[in-house]
Amino acid sequence: MANNDKHYAGTVADAADLSHPEHRALFDHWKANRRGEDVPLRSSFDPLQFHRSMPRMAIIERSGPPDASVFRYRLAGTEIARRAGRDPTGKSFEELYEGNYLETANRTYREISESGQAHFSQRVFTIGGESGNLRYDRLILPYSSNGSSVDQFVLLIVVVEQDAPVKQVGSFSIFGRKRNK
Repeated sequence: MANNDKHYAGTVADAADLSHPEHRALFDHWKANRRGEDVPLRSSFDPLQFHRSMPRMAIIERSGPPDASVFRYRLAGTEIARRAGRDPTGKSFEELYEGNYLETANRTYREISESGQAHFSQRVFTIGGESGNLRYDRLILPYSSNGSSVDQFVLLIVVVEQDAPVKQVGSFSIFGRKRNK
């Protein structure tokens, strides 16, 4: 796969830095709903306004104390589940990831929680064991349900490349995993 060294993270300072129109629209919405320097309230995000992006979106919740936060997928779009070969809805990062990927995911979301800043990065996710990769750009936006702390995140991915094997089963595409009969 070309460019699988895209494991870097960066803070979004301006929507002009975002190249995908769905990322720009979501970031502009987030920025317009900020409360001064505070993150927007989660109630300011209307998923129906972004219905075309919903298959590639997830809502992630943070619980627990800041030094021992647990991050859990409250909702994951159908494309996220389909491409990953599993639905992460209701599952914590610890249930889904391991090793460096788990460490990076927890660190990234802790940093976003602490900074209250939008986050843009390009990632490579191994799927189907070691047989394939999914390269994607992601935008993570922090929100607050209670007005005082960051406890929810809206994630939007844009897939750049996928080189995992694809098997068509009925109307479903199974990516990067063997299916038991």
